[in-house]
Amino acid sequence: MSLAATLQIHERMLAVMGGAAVTAGMISVLQLGGYRLAYKHRDSLKSEKVVPDASLALTPWVTVPLRPPSLLTGSLVASVLAKAAAWPHVKPISAVLLPNLLGEQRLFQIGAALFVFSAYQHYLTIKYLVKIGTPVISGYDVKTLCIHGPFEFFKHPMYCAMMGISVSAALLNDSLWCLVPSAVLGAFLWGVVIPREERYMVDKFGQAYSNKQYGIFVWLRRITGND
Repeated sequence: MSLAATLQIHERMLAVMGGAAVTAGMISVLQLGGYRLAYKHRDSLKSEKVVPDASLALTPWVTVPLRPPSLLTGSLVASVLAKAAAWPHVKPISAVLLPNLLGEQRLFQIGAALFVFSAYQHYLTIKYLVKIGTPVISGYDVKTLCIHGPFEFFKHPMYCAMMGISVSAALLNDSLWCLVPSAVLGAFLWGVVIPREERYMVDKFGQAYSNKQYGIFVWLRRITGND
């Protein structure tokens, strides 16, 4: 094996190890910051599954449930694998998007800030749902219409946080290829998971859910004094 080929293998291994370390840290933060609380809270509620999980049929006898938390973890792992598979043609985000403004260090800082913000929103959403006594895990019978906390500004704060976390992984790994898992996650959440849940919420809460305003509408009401 030539020296150049050996160096390329070593560079790929270092890239994978670095990305794996970042991903492991991100997953650990999510586990400590919310997932354990969410599943513990689920077990304490007497709630039934009302919206079935989407699933992938591997064989006529084997199906794999596609749950958002598992898909988020999968997208983080896939980001590392995508960068490793594309090496050395990783297409750095810092070199493709605004190369004169975004260096590797600045992009890493932006990615880290996005992860901290998204992970904190993820935790606050879980904490709020636990506080009001409604299921955190998607698909279970909702006890209360969520109108305060993160839900005052985001219609789907949990899924927005998941997307922020997934995109932050691509920024931290600095590769356009790492955005592919984020795009797949976003398409699945907004194309499959959210429409199912919204149909259930409209059936249960009717106009109270349909007419709920979020984000900029809340701030406009406050500014104009109509809150």
